[in-house]
Amino acid sequence: MKIDARNVNTTLKKPGNFRVILLYGENNGLAHERAVTAVKSFTSTLEDPFQVCILDKENHNRLVEEAFALSLMGGHRAVWVREADDGLSKNLQIILDTTSKMETQNSEQDTLIVLEASILSTKSSLRILAEKHPLVATIACYAEKGRSLEETIRNLIGKKSITPEALHRLTFFLGTDRNVIRNEIEKLLLYCGDKQSIDVNDVQQSMGDDGDFSLEDAIFAALSGNRIAADRALERAFMEGVTVIAVIRALLYHLHRLCQVRLAIEAGTPAKTAISQIRPPIFFKQMDAFTESVQLWNSQRLFKAAEQVQYLEYLSKQTQMPAQLLCQRLISSLSAHSK
Repeated sequence: MKIDARNVNTTLKKPGNFRVILLYGENNGLAHERAVTAVKSFTSTLEDPFQVCILDKENHNRLVEEAFALSLMGGHRAVWVREADDGLSKNLQIILDTTSKMETQNSEQDTLIVLEASILSTKSSLRILAEKHPLVATIACYAEKGRSLEETIRNLIGKKSITPEALHRLTFFLGTDRNVIRNEIEKLLLYCGDKQSIDVNDVQQSMGDDGDFSLEDAIFAALSGNRIAADRALERAFMEGVTVIAVIRALLYHLHRLCQVRLAIEAGTPAKTAISQIRPPIFFKQMDAFTESVQLWNSQRLFKAAEQVQYLEYLSKQTQMPAQLLCQRLISSLSAHSK
């Protein structure tokens, strides 16, 4: 059964009649974090081996055995399966069929199975089984972006305030994986210490050697026509661990902001005014590159560029083509079209 986004937290903390929780998606960090929440909420612990059984990939064959094992200490028990994939489908079907025949099928389960998976396509046998069965809560863990990402950052920084420009820099640079986001925010908070307001300088300083923001540099260079700088910055971004999906999200975000400004200009607003009105504001060090991009692109060409980026996302997810090579080719193409 698919769980609506509004009910995710409730399901993780109080699974009720669900026998299984399947967590899957491209945001591996978020999937893991939610798995931790589900297991800890159900058993009140992560360390007790009598209450929490962790099955890594090499132990997937023990799933049925562990699913029906009794807790030696009594109370709730969780079976946490990592790196779940379609190879578990048959055993999961056995567990669900057996559970459905038991007299306790309408009462709260004593053992909860948490399946932590990565990306599962719509044709995945495990995902199809989970989404159709009433005893399985299926929760997608997609990349966080836009307001969702901003809300996550605000929650992680707690009571501290953050300037719009600093928030923009974080959302642009951090990518979409929850583990990366959490680690970088912890580093930022450690750098800020007792300071109650976080500004863009704090963000830059806490990033250390990564303060050059290679991904952002690549995008600004490409859309202002600097192909050599764009290629170099993108190569460095990949070396730093930036994923193709992160590049795609950042590109779409930047194209959207450029399009906002171009549409305002084409409606009669002076260029300088249109740029000054965009929120969050452009970082002052990138103002020249952004202004040049505004002059080089019109709204129609920006729409076409966005379509190319979306097509790259399709190719990277649905085909076996080398995603990084396709991404580098797209960046070079955008650089050429800028002129």
